[in-house]
Amino acid sequence: MFLRLKMMGYGIKKLQIGCVVEDDKVGTDVLEEQITAFEDYVQSMDVAAFNKI
Repeated sequence: MFLRLKMMGYGIKKLQIGCVVEDDKVGTDVLEEQITAFEDYVQSMDVAAFNKI
């Protein structure tokens, strides 16, 4: 797992998170809902890479 906070410009920051998600235990849709629930802090969320295990 890794975390990176990148400055994008104009005060916008991008948080990159690398992790392993076991689909049988937690679906990616559940994870996305949990992250976007922080409406005051999260504008959008994208999945950059996806591998199933």
